[in-house]
Amino acid sequence: MALSGSLFVDCLVLVLIIYAFLSYRSYSRLAHIPGPTLWGWSVIPLFTIHLKGTIFERFGALNKQYGPLVRISPDTLLIADPDHLRKMSAAKSVYTRGPWFAATQFVPGTENILSTRDEQDHADRRRKMAAGYSGKENPGLEGDVDECVKDFIELIEKKYISEPGQRVVHMDLARKVQYFTTDVLSKLAFDDNFHDLKDDRDNHGYMTEVETIFPKTFCLCTIPSFLSFLYNSGVASLLAPSDQSQLGLGKVFAITKAQAAKRFDSAGQLKLPGNRDMMGSFLRHGLNQSQAAQEGVLQMLAGSESTATGIRATLLCILSNPRVHARLRAEIDELKLGTEEIVPDQSARTLPYLQACIKEGLRWYPPLVGLSSKLTPPEGDIICGYQVPGNVSVGISVLGVHRNKDLFGPDEDSYRPERWLLLSQGGDEESSDKIQQMEKNNELIFGYGRFKCLGMNVNAKEMNKVIVELVRRFDINIVDSLRPWSTICFGIHLQKDFWVTVRKRAREVKGIETASDELLES
Repeated sequence: MALSGSLFVDCLVLVLIIYAFLSYRSYSRLAHIPGPTLWGWSVIPLFTIHLKGTIFERFGALNKQYGPLVRISPDTLLIADPDHLRKMSAAKSVYTRGPWFAATQFVPGTENILSTRDEQDHADRRRKMAAGYSGKENPGLEGDVDECVKDFIELIEKKYISEPGQRVVHMDLARKVQYFTTDVLSKLAFDDNFHDLKDDRDNHGYMTEVETIFPKTFCLCTIPSFLSFLYNSGVASLLAPSDQSQLGLGKVFAITKAQAAKRFDSAGQLKLPGNRDMMGSFLRHGLNQSQAAQEGVLQMLAGSESTATGIRATLLCILSNPRVHARLRAEIDELKLGTEEIVPDQSARTLPYLQACIKEGLRWYPPLVGLSSKLTPPEGDIICGYQVPGNVSVGISVLGVHRNKDLFGPDEDSYRPERWLLLSQGGDEESSDKIQQMEKNNELIFGYGRFKCLGMNVNAKEMNKVIVELVRRFDINIVDSLRPWSTICFGIHLQKDFWVTVRKRAREVKGIETASDELLES
């Protein structure tokens, strides 16, 4: 027994020595990169801030403290250099997707356009899906968005109009916006509107499950080795949502599978010309039935949540600033839209102050803030003046990129739409070159190059329309100015309790000459 005990101790000491050696070797590999010391030794601090939902602010603070390149784990760097980020995602870049993306494989063993790390597979999927996202094969796309905007307006007018001194109704604007984007995506993606707005509820329990799944998903992104174990051992399949579920993500998957299946005949041939929605386009351009169902789930998860955050954040800033609100409403009123009209997307794009408000909202509070790490090429690279070895994960610091004092000035943390307009347009900027530089920076919000988000066209339509219609039709007041909403961030923002009261505008919408006096007098 003594010998056995001694042998056990010797083995334990040997294991500890090997572990210490490997840890030191891992640490020393990137020891020349600045960052918090503990973060260089262990993944625990990175995992912890994901667990707490504080990565948005924490990553920005790290860049302010340590510079544009920071070490945040033994083998992960955080970068806030827009030029190098463009280099990493350029068409002919030698950087590849890192293991971070594996966690976005929502059905274990089945890739989607976000999870796949195979460069050719990713390029093929983008090619097959581009037409569907562009809307060129769906002539009814804008009309479908309009119907959802009308449902939003109708819901507010039926249930959430407050009458001063008589009836005060609080509305969670965060949840209603989420209903809107979910309805839009479910209609455009696979022609099965969830009708959350009409029923004023999360009909499929989808949102509740998303609020549980996203934190776990992005936490696992920080520990790729553990994630690989879950997939390889089959444990992930046991934990994944089932398409037999009656609620949640499993229910959404069941819907997308059924929608994909009904587009094929009994012989397994695609029915042509097929539905004029995104899924129909994906199938016509070469995605198979299983792939189309997977992409439908991803569209709901990524598309609806990111657009909802963009709308919420921009509205928060507009509603919190009477000057901005008054100027925006006056500009919108110049369109002289009727009460039955929904602003055409093309008309909204001609409104310079509206577009400045949206650009600034997306800059101030970017919807997608996950690391989205890429791997350095095998030969390594020079990043921000540092020699970085090969196969190191390099993730984006979204706050560091879009709250850049050198580009946006000393008020980089402030919401100021006028920074996007020239002096001749009533803005604050003297140089058109500076505006072009800022717009180039904003292009990184939804990815760049071969990783650019395919859904930007739909996102822009939703934001243009819903912001115009809410601002022109209603007087919306935030209930608690000190704590306007509850928000946490794991890679995508999860927001709730954005409580507001809503009143109809005192004047009819049609034919208003000006809105600024009305707002300032109220």
